[in-house]
Order: sequence, then C-alpha cells, then structure tokens
Amino acid sequence: MDITITPMSHFGSYMALTFQESETPEKNGLYLNSVRGKSKQHQNALKIIPAVNGKPVPYTYEADEFRISLSFDGGKLHICFEDSERIFVKGTGDNVGLILDTQPVFNFEYNYLLGNPGEEFCLINSYKNLTKYMIFAPEGSVSLQQNVFMDTIGSTVEADNLSSIHITQLDGSGNILCVIEDVPTNGGFPEEREYSFEAALEKSTNHFLSFLEKQPAVPEGYEQTLREAAYLNWTCIVNEQGLLKRKAMYMSNANFPGVWSWDNAFNGLALAGVDDELAWDQIQLLFDHQDEKGQIPGSVSDSTIRWNFSKPPVQGLFVLKMMEKMTLSTEQLETIFSQIKRHVEFYLHYKDFNRDGICEYHHGNDSGQDNSTVFRDADIIDSPDLTAFLIKSMDMLAVAAGKLGRTEDQAHWEKEAEGYTEKFCNYFLVDDMPVARFTRDGKSIESEGCLPLVSIILGDKLPEAARRKMIDTLKSDRYLTKWGIASEAIDSPLYEEDAYWRGPIWAPTTLLFVEVFEECGEHELAKDVAWKFLELCKHGGFAENFHAETGEGLRDLAHTWTSSVFIHLAGKLAE
Repeated sequence: MDITITPMSHFGSYMALTFQESETPEKNGLYLNSVRGKSKQHQNALKIIPAVNGKPVPYTYEADEFRISLSFDGGKLHICFEDSERIFVKGTGDNVGLILDTQPVFNFEYNYLLGNPGEEFCLINSYKNLTKYMIFAPEGSVSLQQNVFMDTIGSTVEADNLSSIHITQLDGSGNILCVIEDVPTNGGFPEEREYSFEAALEKSTNHFLSFLEKQPAVPEGYEQTLREAAYLNWTCIVNEQGLLKRKAMYMSNANFPGVWSWDNAFNGLALAGVDDELAWDQIQLLFDHQDEKGQIPGSVSDSTIRWNFSKPPVQGLFVLKMMEKMTLSTEQLETIFSQIKRHVEFYLHYKDFNRDGICEYHHGNDSGQDNSTVFRDADIIDSPDLTAFLIKSMDMLAVAAGKLGRTEDQAHWEKEAEGYTEKFCNYFLVDDMPVARFTRDGKSIESEGCLPLVSIILGDKLPEAARRKMIDTLKSDRYLTKWGIASEAIDSPLYEEDAYWRGPIWAPTTLLFVEVFEECGEHELAKDVAWKFLELCKHGGFAENFHAETGEGLRDLAHTWTSSVFIHLAGKLAE
C-alpha cells in the first residue's frame, strides 16, 4: 500500500498515518495526521521518528493495510492501529527508541509530562488539530521524557518551538511498546490492562475483513481493486462526534476531511445492501442540520458546518436508488418524506428569485460541478440538471407517499413532477438538446460542458427525440473516451486536461449516466461505460477525477466517492 497516497487509518478513527515527501528533506517522514475537520494545513500532529541510543536514524519503510514497518541499522519499528482510538508502536533491537515530534507550530501546542516517577505519560495539546493525544509506554524497562523549548514570539504567531517526546530503553536490550491514544475532549490516565501489539494487529485486521466480507461480488480480475476500494471507505469512516450525530464516511483522509451534501449520497448508495444502517446514516448526516427553511448545509464535519453553497439536490434520486437495494422502515419513510419535501420546498421558494418556476444556481459550487464552463461568466443561471434533480425528488416523494398509503400526497407529487417536466421541456430543450440559460434574461449559454447533459436523468420523462440526441452526444467520441465520459467535450476550445470540471472524468457523473442508460434501454452502452470505469480505477486508483485521455488519476488520489462508485458499478456488472 502506498501511504503517500492512501493514509493508513481505522474504521471510526480521527487519526491517519501518512508518509510525506517534501522538497525539504528534513520534512520527509511518517506523520500522524488528525482528520478532525479544519483546514488541511494543520493536519500534521505528530512526526514518528525511529532512534538508536536516543538519536534519530535514517530508515526505509514498508506498509500494508494494517502495519507500517520502519527498518534501520540496529532494529525496526512496527506500527498498527488497535481500534479507532489507539495506535501501537513496537520497537525491536538494542537501544532502539522512538521520538515523537509534536509539531509545535504555535506556543500553545506542546506536550505535558505527567505521572509519577516510573509511570510517566504525556498529553499532547494539538490545538490546531482540535485534539489531544495521550502517549505512554505500558511495557518494558523504558524511559519516557519530554524535550520542550518555547520561544518568546507569542502565542498567536508561528514560533520556533521544540516539543518532542523521547521513549528509550533503560537496559539497552529488548523491546519497547508505545501507545498513542486519541483523547479529543479531555485528559486521562493510561488504562491498566494488557497491551499486545500482536493482539492489536489481529483486532484491526479482523475488523476490516469483516467489513470486506459484506461487499458485493465483483467481476473476476477486480477482487484486489474491490479490496482497495473497501479499505479506503473503511478507513474514511469516523465516529459520531461533535456536529456529526452519526458515523460518517469522509470524502478523504488526505485532503477532504468532511462530508459534502451530494458527495455523501454516492457513499450511501455503495453502502446500501452492505450496511443498511450506515447507508441510511450517510443520507441523514446533512438532514440532521436541516434548518427551518428546509435547507441543508453544503458540508459538515465534526467541528465545521458550512452553509455557503447548497449543492445539487440529489438526495431524492439517491433514496430511490437505495430503496432498490435496501428496505426502509415506515419510520424511515416518514422521516425521509418530510425531509425531502422541505428540501424541495426550500428550492422552489428560495432558489427562484424571479418567480418564473425555474430554480437557479447562484454559483458553480451550488451545482457540484464547481468550474463547469457553464459558469464562466460568473452569473446566476438556470441549469437543466437542477430542475431534473428536483423532479426526481418529486418522484421519490410520490413513491414514498404511496408506500405510506398517503394517496393525496402521492397524487400531488406525481402532478408536480409532471408539471415541472413540462416546464423543463418548454424552457430548456432547444433542438432536442438541453441548454443552460442566464436567469435574468433567459439567454442560452454556449457550453460544451456535461452539466446540462446530466438532465438525462429524467430518462423516459424526456421526449424520445431529446433522449436519443442526448445519448448519441454522450456516446460520441467528443465525450466518450477509452476511459469514460469527459466533463467537457475533448474537442472544445475550453477543454483542459486537468482543470476540474473542464475535461476530466468524474465518478459521480459516470454513475448517473450509467444508471440512466440502463433505464433508457441502452444496456450495452451502460455496460461499456461501467467497464471503462472499473478499468479506470484499476489503472488510476480512486482519484478525485481522471485525465480523460490517459486515465491518470488527478487531484486528491484517495477519494471515497470514487471508491464507492467502483463498488456500486462492479456489483452491478457482477450481477
């Protein structure tokens, strides 16, 4: 496993281990990162440094899913998770020790040496990472000491500080065992219990294998890719804490420690039929914060909630798809009906400023396709995909009402969906193709981005001529490459190889297109695009997006909506 790309972590944990390579050699090394939600610049919490006779030594490393081994002249360090709260570090070799550099960027970030002689332990105050860690050595003849130097610059400015913990052997031979325990909201004392590196490694391994066993079967030749996808998802799940009222699958432990209000729907779909409770929780994470107007936040983490952008309302569509793989209880149907109803009403009231019956995006980030060429004029726009998503939410409300025996509600939302479909066709279709328009004057926007084409999710609600032309466009060599469907036509003058939504292939649009191709009876096309995506992940990993012509992974290289889409599509192909 490449821990420069995919951090090692554990289901439920806010800790992640990654090897960082820098142009500055002294910054290279193995780091413990905090994934508590905040800016990425402050993820480093501890640097793990092997030592012999108390001095740092150069080393090489190897990593698999559960253990990292550092090798150097005179010995080794082995590192593993026990569970979501504890990391074990075992050292072997004469005079082998460990230095933990606690990354004291500011004067209020350093370690406290506590405990009576012979029972010392340290608490690390990782302020910018919103957490504390407890460090102790439960076994062996070991000395635990601190090295702290604070400069006089002040507590609000980056300072030239030192703060490290040194764990050394007292008798010079034998093993050392160190435990790093996450204590986010309080202090504590080391628990008196038996500590075993081997038992910890077995426990974490078995936890993952149990998660892996629940995953769907995949086509032959993709079993290892499935394992890697499941591992990424497993490591990016954090426990309920702070603003998170339930377990959440983060988008990434490397660059995106949080949950976004359309990204998480793809993760929920991959978990449906695998862990239905966890799947339900992914949809509910944002609705836990639904406000009195019906809006849900654009993103949330344990410590941060952002309302700046609303993201596309995909939840109704994805609940429909999840219901194909899992059964919702009456209570869940009541809950989601109320939530989606209020969410749709929020859009119809607050996202239609000119009251023409067509909801608008105020910014590219609201659409999920942040910098699509549709938004290049920085104006408020009417985009066909938004109306299409709202219609699918109305469909979901009708289905849920039917299951609940609410015939009046069912009839109401069926009629609403029909009415908005008619508005869609009259306003957005030009020569049987969907176009985005400027909200203020209704003028068509010239764009070869795929955002308007996402409205094909309406499937058989569309006129046959429009449906046919949209499918033919997407499967043409202007969009469909060896690897999948590009986000901007590759012959467009605005196409760029690595410019977010102006060219690269993305997992979410791939899934939406595959699903609707199936619904429209284009089974061979659906299979072709799905197979391309499986091969893309096998070739380029689970990147945030991919070069449309080479398949190279781009941007965040360990992103869960990509691994989740792989799991979902691989399961469909295996069926």
